[in-house]
Amino acid sequence: MMLANITVPLLGLVDTAVLGHLEHSGYLAGVAIGSNIFTFIFWAFGFLRMGTTGLVAQAYGKQDTSQLLRTLIQSIGLALFIGIVIIVNQVWLIPTAITLMDGSQQTQALATAYCDIRIWGAPATLIQYALIGTYIGLQKPKASLVILIVINLLNIIFDVWFVVLLEWNVAGVALATVLAEYIGVFISLGYLCYFLYYHSQSPTASKPNQKRTLFTWSLKALLNRHDLSRLFSVNGDIFIRTCCLLFVFAFFTSQGAKQGDVILAANAVLLTFLLLISNTLDGFANAAEATVGQFVGQMKNKKHASKQQLMLFVRSALQWCVGFTALLMLIFYLFGPSIITLLTNINDVQETAKQYLTWLILMPALSCLSYLYDGIFIGATQTRSMRNIMIVCLFVVFIPLWMLTQTYGNHGLWFAFSAFMLSRSILMWFSYQRFLQSL
Repeated sequence: MMLANITVPLLGLVDTAVLGHLEHSGYLAGVAIGSNIFTFIFWAFGFLRMGTTGLVAQAYGKQDTSQLLRTLIQSIGLALFIGIVIIVNQVWLIPTAITLMDGSQQTQALATAYCDIRIWGAPATLIQYALIGTYIGLQKPKASLVILIVINLLNIIFDVWFVVLLEWNVAGVALATVLAEYIGVFISLGYLCYFLYYHSQSPTASKPNQKRTLFTWSLKALLNRHDLSRLFSVNGDIFIRTCCLLFVFAFFTSQGAKQGDVILAANAVLLTFLLLISNTLDGFANAAEATVGQFVGQMKNKKHASKQQLMLFVRSALQWCVGFTALLMLIFYLFGPSIITLLTNINDVQETAKQYLTWLILMPALSCLSYLYDGIFIGATQTRSMRNIMIVCLFVVFIPLWMLTQTYGNHGLWFAFSAFMLSRSILMWFSYQRFLQSL
């Protein structure tokens, strides 16, 4: 899962590198705004991945194939519905989002050109969330790795083709992403259908009545009130939690944009480092989602899993997470300036990004626990705790600290963001201790 997650920021690296070598920073800034808008939109519906993982993992632990399939069908149906709603509302959604980003007139025009194309990939992106969540819950990380590698390779190929050869600039980057996402959905669905058809979880696993037609059973599964209620409860908590996190990133990007296109572009380069951090450490979070969910499902079904096994797994995951945190910090310290130079050859952006690199060197240590415990809470479906901690960190830590450090410019902005990530790590550790006592 760590290897699979790393492929996501690598795609961002290619987008940044391709546009960072065009004639001026406006292209990079425009796509930074456009891609951040969709990052915020899609992250708001990240519960389609996280909620699906936790519920599928628990069904997997209970060896309940019927519940597993119902969760999958409901998640895909919800993803498709949300994707269509996003497309229908693009007339006001895109202009509003771009205006809130507050970039220059040229940057906003380029961001609009990007968003007008990228929005058509919304259903594919959200369905892929549900499918990847299912793979993680089923503890099939290799499938996720292969699928994400194929999607990102296609995206990179389309990027080079459309931007470098055809000179479509920001429109080429957007179209490359949309095409790769739809191809990826068909690949994911094909493999999942193959897996579910030929591989049952166990000889004793409960299965849907074979006499029913697939359509009838799927419709009943989609409308199952008990499962829908649980799905919406879990996803609702994750949605609120994610909206708070998205507000922090949106606010961060907006405040950077107010300081000029160079600061905006430099922060975009540095946020690529942050994506590398999150997607690397999320590998351990994904493992925790699947394994903790399986343990909780087994305990609910009175299987052999125990509290001691759960604690032993979390301790092991924590040790590996800390080890890779130190490795990331070392890589950024030694090679950070070189990576920035590779991402853009615009001198102003390079020098500005290097001024704030120290914050990214420290970021893995400040945030590593928050990533791991996110995975633990998702697997255990302790989503209310995740929601409450995020609300506290936003309104008690991030906003007050930003207000106190505005005079320090972009350094103050990075300080408030770093404190926000550290407070999440601390509070989630305390919440995990309470969760253990409740078992």
